[in-house]
Amino acid sequence: MNKPKVRHRRINPIAREPILRKGGEHKVSKGGERQQAKQSLKRQLRQEAGASSLSDQRLCA
Repeated sequence: MNKPKVRHRRINPIAREPILRKGGEHKVSKGGERQQAKQSLKRQLRQEAGASSLSDQRLCA
């Protein structure tokens, strides 16, 4: 007996886009790294500004 022919399902072309298959390491993007650096710099400046205003208040008192 002959085997019945199997019809192949059509593959979703959007799911096969190269950009979606690019995988790789799970790491922060360059934009994310820049954003983290900016946030940490702002946080550091805020802390230093707060510390300097406290020392100024102590000198005036």
